[in-house]
Amino acid sequence: MHRSTLTLITITAVVVVIAFVLRDSSEETSTEPTTTLVTDQSSSTTSVPETTTIALPTGIAVCDFYTDIVPSGVVTSPDLVEASGLAASRTTPGVLWSHNDSRGTATVYAFTTAGEDLGSYEVPGAFALDWEDMSAGPGPDGEGFYLYVGDIGDNFGIRDGLITVYRVLDAVPTDSDGEFSGSTPFTYRYPEGTHNAEALFVDPVEPALYLVTKGRDEAFVFKGSLEPADGPADLEIVSTLFLGAEVSGADMSPDGTTLVLRGYETVWMWHRDTKVSVSDMLKSEPCKAPSPEERQGEAITFDAELSYWTTSEGANPEIHMVKRQSIED
Repeated sequence: MHRSTLTLITITAVVVVIAFVLRDSSEETSTEPTTTLVTDQSSSTTSVPETTTIALPTGIAVCDFYTDIVPSGVVTSPDLVEASGLAASRTTPGVLWSHNDSRGTATVYAFTTAGEDLGSYEVPGAFALDWEDMSAGPGPDGEGFYLYVGDIGDNFGIRDGLITVYRVLDAVPTDSDGEFSGSTPFTYRYPEGTHNAEALFVDPVEPALYLVTKGRDEAFVFKGSLEPADGPADLEIVSTLFLGAEVSGADMSPDGTTLVLRGYETVWMWHRDTKVSVSDMLKSEPCKAPSPEERQGEAITFDAELSYWTTSEGANPEIHMVKRQSIED
């Protein structure tokens, strides 16, 4: 989060916390929209490919398949000025979803990979205390295409160990402002204390939700269930990372083989056989992939071809793509 916003957050913290407490976070909500996003998903849709293990050649690291940083466009939405999270649509190739940091309403923005504005969409029943990251992924049974938006930031330790993640359908943008047809809130509780996190990802293989805290010396990785619960679900710590820099974004590739974390100047990657758990994967040393130069880059996502995309906070930020090269390349 940019330091210039911290004073604003402090002033509004009391009002925000009151509204946060009053919010009903245990039921799926749906309101009458101006424009309701539609989706062509069916109940039999699965978001995980049947073959999910890609063996790397001997002596080759996954980062070796990423070399060129390509500017693809500029975000044109006038309201997306603190792009903190990013998710590549699984239902509509060429579409990216994003959201603002701790500013504004509970709104997700759609735009093309070239930056063309595709509208803004409210998340019904949601509240934006400090949205920090988002990810595309399946439901708890590995079926469907969803977006998970994380209200997980906590610079001042005011959450008392509780955070919320909202799930909406990864719908087809309508080119006009509106809202999602409904949302499912997930409330999670840290095992002890409270943490500031700015990165989340969904493992499509398990499936499960993961959070990565933003610590200067160490980052904790927590796992949470994707099953709706009547009350707060307990998070489980699965790893502690010593990366030497703060983690500001994360994503897991759609096939579940590759994990990426980003900081303001570094991109880290891990690769696994999908029979290996996330916690065991994180026991290995990451490699470093190309990191685009951005004003305050916090957002990163994989597309279906395993290329990754980034953008930055600020008005009209650039969008960058780092293409995944094939083995033959």
